[in-house]
Amino acid sequence: MDDYGKSSTGFDENIVAAASYFGFLGLVILLLEKRSTFVKFHAVQSSLGFGLLTIFWLSVKWIPILYFLIWAPGLFALIFALYMMIQSYDGEEYKLPVIGPLAFRAVYHTGAEPEDLLAGESEDQQDPEAAEGE
Repeated sequence: MDDYGKSSTGFDENIVAAASYFGFLGLVILLLEKRSTFVKFHAVQSSLGFGLLTIFWLSVKWIPILYFLIWAPGLFALIFALYMMIQSYDGEEYKLPVIGPLAFRAVYHTGAEPEDLLAGESEDQQDPEAAEGE
């Protein structure tokens, strides 16, 4: 049986990655997923995103001067979830500002950016001729 594109949960990677943006379901998926780094990336990014939105909601709720913004965290959560579900379902490993690179580094255990990994270069492997010219 061909398991290419399958998550360790048995479903297609893009479906599980999109499901990770249903609230805090990303935490459950992160605990269950053993194989797919694509799914793990989206689960970590989802968990970080909803964690920040929860902190935003609590601060709006508890700080009286910000109470007029009580609707904002819910709207941001809806937009965040829908946009990221579409991106992950399409197979995109879209990185959100700030939390995307954190999720990427957590999953791939590297400080390198995705473009560097795709090019096959790491921070440790630099062109020796370029180093001599410095």
